[in-house]
Amino acid sequence: LLHPLLQPQHRQLHLQQNQQLRLPALVRPQPLLLHQPQQDGEEKCVWSDWINLGQPTSGSEGGDNESIKKIISAGYHICSAPEAVECRAKQYPGLQISQLGQDVTCNPSVGLICQNNKQGLEQKCFDYEIRVKCLTPTQCSGEEKCVWSDWINLGQPTSGSEGGDNESIKKIISAGYHICSAPEAVECRAKQYPGLQISQLGQDVTCNPSVGLICQNNKQGLQQKCFDYEIRVKCCLSNSYQQ
Repeated sequence: LLHPLLQPQHRQLHLQQNQQLRLPALVRPQPLLLHQPQQDGEEKCVWSDWINLGQPTSGSEGGDNESIKKIISAGYHICSAPEAVECRAKQYPGLQISQLGQDVTCNPSVGLICQNNKQGLEQKCFDYEIRVKCLTPTQCSGEEKCVWSDWINLGQPTSGSEGGDNESIKKIISAGYHICSAPEAVECRAKQYPGLQISQLGQDVTCNPSVGLICQNNKQGLQQKCFDYEIRVKCCLSNSYQQ
């Protein structure tokens, strides 16, 4: 998750925080949940990744319901009384919710609620997302010891017969991502075809926890070109982390 095991846009923030590492608190393939280690006596907190339960419903009585209660009912392992929440419109992720001009409830008690009939002339809510901040794992439902990272992509494949796509564990760590050096599991996918299993792509690709992902152009038959791949890794508290 670190949305973050971190996307490039999140890495600078983590580097500025005295290189503090985020360790896993709980697991569900979505959302990614991480927490920062604190000194003894300090609270340990965790932010979920962005959660979106679907498009807003239409009509004057419709809207977007991303309430805490509904999120938990949908099977997400989050705490029922978060310390804080953040909300944003999926269409405008770079804008603060206060900049969107819509009448929306966004607080830790309720979560996010948007009603179409409160949106002036347009009478239509944006498609909203929410993330929640929970205290230590003992205060959160669904406590687990492992966590999946978000999808990581170090860039486009290099060209030529000796080129390809290198998303190896070693290279990811060297690029500044805070992931464990010995993950429990990995998953790989092509950026162009995120809905397909890697086995369905017809390319000769290495994808395992020992190496990570390696694709070589010269092993791809007549096409001689790797897809642009992404990888995510599963780390557990017992794994060693790179700081």
